[in-house]
Amino acid sequence: MTRRLPILTAAAVGILLLTLVSIPPMAAQEQESEAEQALAGATPEQVGERAAALLARLAATRAQTRVYRDRLAAASAEDSLVLRIQLANSRDRFLESLHELADMVVVSDQDTVPGGLRDRVETVFTEVTPVVWEVIGELRTEIDGLRALRSGTAPADRSGLEDQIAVLTSRLDRYYTLGRDHIQKLEALGQDTVEPRATFTGLLAARADELSGRLDLAILRVGELDTRLREIPGDPDATALLASTHKDLGVNATSQRTVLDLMDGMGMPTEEYRAQLVIATQDLASGLSDAKVAAALARRAWGRVTSWLAESGPTALVKLLIVVLILLAGRFLALLARRVVEKSLEKAKLDVSELLRRMVIQTTHTAIIVLTVLVALAQLGITLGPMLAGFGVIGLILGFAMQDSLSNLAAGMMILINRPYDTGDVVEISGVLGRVEHMSMVSTRLLTLDNQRLEVPNSKVWSDVIKNLTDQKVRRVDLVFGISYSDDIPHAERVLNEILAENEFVLDDPEPVVRVHALGESSVDFVVRPWVKTADYWEVHWDVTKAVKMRFDEEGISIPFPQRDVRYYPLNAEHQSEMVEDIPHHSTGAEQDADEIAGDER
Repeated sequence: MTRRLPILTAAAVGILLLTLVSIPPMAAQEQESEAEQALAGATPEQVGERAAALLARLAATRAQTRVYRDRLAAASAEDSLVLRIQLANSRDRFLESLHELADMVVVSDQDTVPGGLRDRVETVFTEVTPVVWEVIGELRTEIDGLRALRSGTAPADRSGLEDQIAVLTSRLDRYYTLGRDHIQKLEALGQDTVEPRATFTGLLAARADELSGRLDLAILRVGELDTRLREIPGDPDATALLASTHKDLGVNATSQRTVLDLMDGMGMPTEEYRAQLVIATQDLASGLSDAKVAAALARRAWGRVTSWLAESGPTALVKLLIVVLILLAGRFLALLARRVVEKSLEKAKLDVSELLRRMVIQTTHTAIIVLTVLVALAQLGITLGPMLAGFGVIGLILGFAMQDSLSNLAAGMMILINRPYDTGDVVEISGVLGRVEHMSMVSTRLLTLDNQRLEVPNSKVWSDVIKNLTDQKVRRVDLVFGISYSDDIPHAERVLNEILAENEFVLDDPEPVVRVHALGESSVDFVVRPWVKTADYWEVHWDVTKAVKMRFDEEGISIPFPQRDVRYYPLNAEHQSEMVEDIPHHSTGAEQDADEIAGDER
């Protein structure tokens, strides 16, 4: 035990500030390969010389470690830092020499190994084995002390402590790896490794459990800090704590990977730990690539679901039932309000447009539905303030993106207020004649007289002339009929008045008008203007036109075709020659050429 104290003390005091020293681990197979290369063709004398040198280094390292330890007790703060680094280096050199000796003994032939070397190496290994486990425990204690010190430090002042924890954690992972290598060398030396293996697997299991708890805590803290930053954006303490937690999460995740790899090598189960590691690092690719880890992830997910159902399921079920009842009640109230408003508008007999009536009904229905949904969301614990603010921002963006639609909406409001037409009216809009089939705040749907459906944007409707042919209850039918100049005008006027009087659709008030309107080129034109109900307009137009033709034929009144008199006055020869002489004649070049050719022929 006395021989182990310098080594143990040097390892314990040299770990804290070991930022300048980092010796990468070396696999046993690589070490054996190097040892085989170094001993290839070596004579027993050379092997003995190398073994003697390594034994001398071991002795010197032990002696040097004692010196550093004695000086450390009375050293200043600055000298203490240097001495701790030197102690850690001595400890590493001792392990390097010891492992090299073990490799030399393992790969050398029995004949080339100096006498007693194997026994001496086995003795040292047996003595050092518990020291490795003790150093691992002390490193963990040291890290826990730094974590406790960090918890009492302001968030902005934790950077130095976090760096020290990261270095010590890396150092601890190296010693776990050295522990695995130590057991492998004991097995290569033929030593009994049942007890060391049991001790080492216990240390690995304890380390994996500790890191598992720290990962869960880090995940929980990250969620809490994210919530805090959403409530108080830019909080400096929360920002610093979040950065510190993320760093701690990364360090622990890296250390857990190292531990789990060692556990795999020792044949220990790691699926549950790796599933947690996947959740902590969000590295789903690595988790799903392993069937056992994927199964562990599924078990964890199902466990969380069942746990949530057991703890919060009844409460959630009650809330869900309340939400469903609220939605059903809201839907019933919306339908009831729709019918009440619709009946009220019908009984009130208000002179409102169909568009306004439908908008009032639909607005009432929609308002109740929206209010119901908001109440239901409040029951689920959803905060409505941020949601409404988000809707406002979205509405502003949509307003810029849908300017044309907004112009149609504004035109729809103008149509709603001014009521130039209503559903069922026959109108002429933008050069299109048709019956208004449907009106909305955005467009007007027309059904033309030949049964074509047209959708006209309200902006085009309001910016153009609107002709409503069915807005008034009565309309005047304007007809024009012509008679021959040789016909009796009073007789024709009397016949036209009789035709209007016999038509049941012609109104007496206003009184129809039959007057001589114009003396045309081939006829004397009468204007016939009866007043009718708007719905009877075309019936009267067609009936009167037909009746006029038939009665005129019966009464011997002609409807003349267009006529034009053309008179021809013949001229005598003398007068004709005088007219020809009076007409000036200008020959063109072509005419002169023709005259010359005609003269040559003559």
